[in-house]
Amino acid sequence: MEAMDFYYANQQAILTAVGALSGIIAHNAVYIRGEWHVQAPQITIQLFALYVGCPVLAQTLKDTAVAGFLQGVIFWSYGYLPGLIASILLYRVFFHPLTRAGFRGPWYARCTKIWHMWAARGSKNHHVLNDIHKKYGSFVRTGPAEITVFHPDVFMAVDGPRSECVKSEWYDILHPGQALVTARNKSVHAIRRREWNSGFTTKALAEHEAKILKYVDKLDQCIEQDAKLQKVTNMRDLLLWFGFDIMGDFVFSKSFGMLENQQWHHIIVRLQRALSLLGPFSSVPWLIQVGFNLAPRVSVLKDWFDTVAWCQSQMRDRLENGSSSQSQDLSYYLMEKDSEGHGFSENEKWHWAAGDSLLAIVAGSEPTAVALIAVFCELGKHPEHAEKIHEEVKNVDVTDLKTLVNLPHLNAVMKESLRLHPALLTGGNRKTTEFGLTIGDQFIPPNTTIVAPRYTIGRLESCFEKASEFVPERWTTRPEMVRNAAAYAPFGTGHHSCLGKTLALDTMKYVLARILKNYRFRAAPGDDSLSALETVKDQFTSNPGTLKLQFERRHATD
Repeated sequence: MEAMDFYYANQQAILTAVGALSGIIAHNAVYIRGEWHVQAPQITIQLFALYVGCPVLAQTLKDTAVAGFLQGVIFWSYGYLPGLIASILLYRVFFHPLTRAGFRGPWYARCTKIWHMWAARGSKNHHVLNDIHKKYGSFVRTGPAEITVFHPDVFMAVDGPRSECVKSEWYDILHPGQALVTARNKSVHAIRRREWNSGFTTKALAEHEAKILKYVDKLDQCIEQDAKLQKVTNMRDLLLWFGFDIMGDFVFSKSFGMLENQQWHHIIVRLQRALSLLGPFSSVPWLIQVGFNLAPRVSVLKDWFDTVAWCQSQMRDRLENGSSSQSQDLSYYLMEKDSEGHGFSENEKWHWAAGDSLLAIVAGSEPTAVALIAVFCELGKHPEHAEKIHEEVKNVDVTDLKTLVNLPHLNAVMKESLRLHPALLTGGNRKTTEFGLTIGDQFIPPNTTIVAPRYTIGRLESCFEKASEFVPERWTTRPEMVRNAAAYAPFGTGHHSCLGKTLALDTMKYVLARILKNYRFRAAPGDDSLSALETVKDQFTSNPGTLKLQFERRHATD
């Protein structure tokens, strides 16, 4: 009996040792190569079957030959996962190219990105990275295969015309769906971007800007109504309604009607909730894939999928029933305008358009609204700049873009606000290819994710004098305060720059010129600190806090 027990114990030990060896081999032969985040749901299912399914099945089929086999698999599994994890950790901590290159950073960042998800809870990733920069310098290891770069040359290095970097794993967020913003393959992205370009020609922009003025009128009417009643204006809500209304018209020729109804559209409420997922979970794209594919679709996950489905239904409705507008919308340029030679079939174009409709609503609406919220917040803190802009606009036609483009202080205030409060605080990660990348004098090894936090880089004292202060004159009469203009990249660089940059800047000019010509404003009682920007959340795009202002109509003699 003792001999039999010894035999089984020895057999169990051998199976466990073989399992551990299998885990080490699996890591070094398979998992160490390529990307596995998209396969994370399948791997999770396999591990669940191995560690939960096998024991349950073995117990159900006990005293059978199958149960004996399953028992062997269970003993093997006792070694497999520990062996796999140990091999991964040993490699990351001691043998990874980033370790050999001597990059500094939190010791636990070598092991996993889970720490980052925890640290960024509450969507404060921009503060997390800013604090890391203060402690570790310009090149910091913030993950097993990730370097966060706080250097002004990073934008041109990762997105410039000579860069070979690709978009990071985060951009597979819509997998298996596609969208221009999430396209990781450079040639595919270039083809799709050419189709988008047709929607941003001079003629197309003129049509879009004519629509914008209609919504500027509605925004003005909402503010005027509050001013007459001496009522506090929730500027955050108004500007987000304004941005989403414009983008609905721009994409589908169908406004969300929020400015007109002065209430949130149900799908935008759900979209706002869904985007909270992108705060803490952006640092762990594999966990996003697991959640989207395996977690029950309840709460914010349900909001995400319902929003995606709604955008797809709106695109389908738009294509089936046509546009009610006399001018052309983005759907026309992406789906209806002849795009022969661009390389997509009608079915492929539909799948792209379905993804693009969601990304256009998010990427087109929020950044412009957030940028305007930032400007109003800064002008509320520095009213002398509001008065300077008023002096520029009080005797001009604020619907004439050619005039607005040439107003120096208006444009300087916008530029300074975008420097301090970029819509993309930390997002937009890139990944080096097998050739690696040099930024400044620092070589970044191959297959390394590069994070370039605009929030911190735009506030580097080495690049801007009085970097944390709001000084619009640095862009006009005090150019010496800009020490390195490469640090200013709120709309991205090169082929990955924001297509809607011109449209966004024009929209901001129209709004600011109209409102500052007609109104004075100050912080509403109880919000003297104008804390909207202090409570901003980093959810890939930024999500500011409440901004309440008190408007007063100017007299004709002002």
